[in-house]
Amino acid sequence: MGTIDFSNAIQPTRGRVGGTDIERARKFRNRMPPAAKRSVFIRQTILHEMRETPVNPVRDEQVDPEEATTFIKSLVRSMGADEVGIATIDPRLVFTNGDVAGHSYAVVYAMTMAYDAMAEIGPNSQDEVHRVYHALDEMGVRLAHQIGAFGYAARMQPNEGDIPLPAFGWLAGIGELGKHGSLISPKLGSSFRLGAVTTDMPLVADGPQDYGIDEVCANCNLCQRFCPGDAIKPEKKTVNGITRWYIDTPACEPYFHRLYGCKICLMVCPFNGRGDLKEQFRATAKDIRKANDAEGMLALVEGRSNISYEDFDES
Repeated sequence: MGTIDFSNAIQPTRGRVGGTDIERARKFRNRMPPAAKRSVFIRQTILHEMRETPVNPVRDEQVDPEEATTFIKSLVRSMGADEVGIATIDPRLVFTNGDVAGHSYAVVYAMTMAYDAMAEIGPNSQDEVHRVYHALDEMGVRLAHQIGAFGYAARMQPNEGDIPLPAFGWLAGIGELGKHGSLISPKLGSSFRLGAVTTDMPLVADGPQDYGIDEVCANCNLCQRFCPGDAIKPEKKTVNGITRWYIDTPACEPYFHRLYGCKICLMVCPFNGRGDLKEQFRATAKDIRKANDAEGMLALVEGRSNISYEDFDES
């Protein structure tokens, strides 16, 4: 994906958060474990109300873009981010109902999910996802306030924000889009989440990087083989004017809801075994060999969790 062509890109439209099946999405939300529900409450009722920062009327006009970029990246890392990059905002990649008017850059940052929790494919994995999203949103609010103190506009961009975070994570050089539809980082593998802040502060963009991930995905079928909904396809598809890896969302949704957000495709991604998560991935590599396919993996995780995932459909 390092050389992806988006010259013919058409603005994407965000799908309904939670999925297209309203009743299934309702059951999914109701079944969330308490910690995840608390994180969602804080994010949606407090942090998302603070997305837009007050701007200092006395602007620092002497900001040097390179110095500002170094400062911002250091600040974000000190807040707990594992990776950070700067993307130039291309309006063709902003959601049709998004609003980043006047903003030229996006500061995109990544935080690792605890791999063991993520790989459990159960309530703990859902807690971990929302713990990380909560931390990313808090980080974004703090960063936006810091930028506002310089006299520049800034807006925290959560997972439900104005921009598709994987696309801007790619633009910021954090990773490449994987066959499973999520960003893959050479350092963090697939076990991470993204947040961002858009701003009119003058910065220096990193731009997309070619880490060779796209070539590996083209020849690897692990996520495809272990997807219980057969939602991951072997070929790219042109969507909104961009030829890229594409997920069949309607095929994915039933398993996403039933399996507490699923994440089997992220769990089995071999890039988890190449970076910081190498040691944690060893147990999963054994499970991959033991399970062999999606049906075997479902039986394995269900047996370990003592949860009957079919109960979701009967509730």
